[in-house]
Amino acid sequence: MEAGLGIGIGSTTLVAVVDNPDDAATISRRTVRSECVVQLDPSSVFTDFVERVGDPVPLFAADGTPHRGEDLTAVAVTTLMRDALADQDRPSHVVIAHPAWWSRHAVSALEKSLSTRMIHDNTPVDTTLVAEPIAVADWLRTSGHPDSDGLTVVFDLGARSLDVTVVTTTGGSATIVGKSLHSDDIGGDEFDHLVTRHLLTELDHYAQIDTSAPETLDALTALRGHAREAKETLSFETETVVHVDLPGGSHNLRLVRSELEDLLRPAITRSVALVHEVMRSAGVESNDVSHVVLAGGSSSIPLVAELLSSELRVPMIAAPDPQSCAAAGAATRATEIGSTETAVKQTLPKPVPVPAFSTPIVVVSDPEATSAARRSSRVGIVAAVVGACVILAAGGLGIGTAVDKIKPASSSADPSIESSTSATTSNATAPSGTEAVADAVPSTGGAVAITGSLAPGTRSVGVATTAGTVAPAAPAAAEPTAAAQPGSDPTNSQQTVDAGPPFQIPQVPAFEVPQLPVVVAPQLPDQLTLPTAIPRFPVG
Repeated sequence: MEAGLGIGIGSTTLVAVVDNPDDAATISRRTVRSECVVQLDPSSVFTDFVERVGDPVPLFAADGTPHRGEDLTAVAVTTLMRDALADQDRPSHVVIAHPAWWSRHAVSALEKSLSTRMIHDNTPVDTTLVAEPIAVADWLRTSGHPDSDGLTVVFDLGARSLDVTVVTTTGGSATIVGKSLHSDDIGGDEFDHLVTRHLLTELDHYAQIDTSAPETLDALTALRGHAREAKETLSFETETVVHVDLPGGSHNLRLVRSELEDLLRPAITRSVALVHEVMRSAGVESNDVSHVVLAGGSSSIPLVAELLSSELRVPMIAAPDPQSCAAAGAATRATEIGSTETAVKQTLPKPVPVPAFSTPIVVVSDPEATSAARRSSRVGIVAAVVGACVILAAGGLGIGTAVDKIKPASSSADPSIESSTSATTSNATAPSGTEAVADAVPSTGGAVAITGSLAPGTRSVGVATTAGTVAPAAPAAAEPTAAAQPGSDPTNSQQTVDAGPPFQIPQVPAFEVPQLPVVVAPQLPDQLTLPTAIPRFPVG
């Protein structure tokens, strides 16, 4: 199985989880975190750009150079990918979990920026973007909980915001029900601010401190970091000590969990009301929900699970590291996608080489088909010849008739020619064993008469008479055959030859010779009368 890389995009932190399947049942997981900070050059440091993904208004560097939020996010993601993989081979697929409140435009903008950035870094890899609630459902499915199917409320409490989503899971496939609810008023940063103010109120000399002084601003920034650490410590401890170093003195202040819960209770109570609102919009009741999954770094505060459980009366499921819950689910999905692609490649059939033949393959034709084709060709040729003869004979006869009508009768014409205008055509004698072709003779009337004998080994002559009829002539003498033996039957004096199947002569339709118009030649006078006297004209 290939390694799977999943990345979770948070408002202030990016989390990468690498799943290395050692075998079919064991997966070693490594988590790498990175702050959402991009430094393009010593004077250009960018933060808070995740919320600006898809925003047409860019962020400007110190020198006035514009940078879009999706481009800065792509730089941060690709940098984290290199750090997470280190010397490990680049996986074939990476799954990135994005905030649930992102629009389709924001997701598409990040996809394009990631593709451009990977091409620029010469590290192309297939990426898939999924919403964080879907990635959390993937983590739940593979975390060992037997009741992962059903309706799940994903309570994602991060540093900058709260996202509440209802997800339904059936057969390992998760789908968001309704719409996610996003709130910027509740988050870890707001909790840090409440703890910082509480610590400052414990100092007697804070009222005399100049908060506009640069050294005071630096000290307050450091104090806010200590307050965040104390909040995280009280998630699994009952008390902690916070070091406060401000102008005018340093102090170590004690903070217990009960104090922290009193500070955070109003905000967390509002978050429970948001859960009810999301469930109403999705059309589900508390009894329909199977469990609530706590995700996000700030959801590890014990008061969160306590208030949600008492209000919803459903089981609470929390990961050991809620901040990396979405990234772990994304890594699981990446591993499954990579394994599926590998299995498909392995199951594809390999091409089988075709053996070469030592001798060329000879195509043998069917004798019956060949003889049938020859007979069809012969019939076509005979029909074409007969048709051509008919057309030529008819055309010549028509021309001759027209000439006779134009030419005046001559008294010196041969009477034998006038009385008989018969014409004969030469006959083709068919060879033995074949059919004789009948003669086509055009008559003076334009009709075509077909005569001839179909008996094999004979020939026939068709004679056209002046009346346009054709009388068959006497059959010609048969070709000499072997002498008959004495005492033999006269009927067997000739050899009988098998002529094969009868030959069907195509019937040619009668051709009507077009009637030419009669041309009347002008009659010239027999004698030319000249004037008896030629007139004389005077000269001069």
